[in-house]
Amino acid sequence: MLAVSGRLNPKAGGPSVMVTIDPELIKDLKRPQYWVATRDKSEHDRRTIYMIYKRNLILPFMQVFDSPDTLLSCARRDQSTHAPQALELMNGELANSLARSLAGRLLAERKTPAERINYAFHLAAGRAPNARERSLAMTYLDDPDPAALSEFALSILNSNAFLYVN
Repeated sequence: MLAVSGRLNPKAGGPSVMVTIDPELIKDLKRPQYWVATRDKSEHDRRTIYMIYKRNLILPFMQVFDSPDTLLSCARRDQSTHAPQALELMNGELANSLARSLAGRLLAERKTPAERINYAFHLAAGRAPNARERSLAMTYLDDPDPAALSEFALSILNSNAFLYVN
């Protein structure tokens, strides 16, 4: 999602990153004063391998997507598909923020709605949209509402073509 939205920070190595989280979660830590989000916001858009994990703090987004248990060794990661994942991808702050970034990228890099649709599918699915997908997207983007492109971007990030490898 970070790569498609254009926000991925490809920096390798360096110190770990503390992301901004809900203050209610921070209160549950033994020493909440030590959870200070990394000031440089671009660092928050790095791969999760660089994220600091606390044994007693499980980030909701990571938990929904089968983050390994921090208290036990993990020989193999579980994989699941369940309703909270879909809800997080539709309603979660991270998914919606990345969708807005993707919409901004589409606006900046392509001029017409047809070009934006083709580019969105190219970025997310590695293919052009089929005739039905193109038609539905064109109908949707004819709406003068400025939020339409962000909602379209969110639908692309939630499409089976993006989420699953055929």
